[in-house]
Amino acid sequence: MLSVSSSGIAALLFPGGKTAHSTFKIPFDPDQHSVCNFKKDSTRADLIREASLIIWDEALMTCRLAFEAVYRHFKDICSDNRVFGGKLVVLGGDFRQILPVVPDEGRESIVAATLHQASFWRDYQVM
Repeated sequence: MLSVSSSGIAALLFPGGKTAHSTFKIPFDPDQHSVCNFKKDSTRADLIREASLIIWDEALMTCRLAFEAVYRHFKDICSDNRVFGGKLVVLGGDFRQILPVVPDEGRESIVAATLHQASFWRDYQVM
């Protein structure tokens, strides 16, 4: 199992927990074509391929472009076209709490940056 969080404070609550940006090497300013910054033949990629479960806490505060970068990279490193490369990824968070920060933009841009707008969201099961 791999546990990550969108915030450093929340990551401290998990044994061995780290931030998603640190673990997955997510670009700081992702765009619609971004992928994570590690190679398919790296030990980091091996760690992800071997994980039976990935828990991502406070996921909803991460912008959708960062999620889509992870989504694309997992599909590539796992050589699997299913959602997140076939990995079981449990996302925790509350849409009524912290949303992604979009500097100098209004409500419309903030909503557009949410996980709910991600290309893979329709394939996710909300519990």
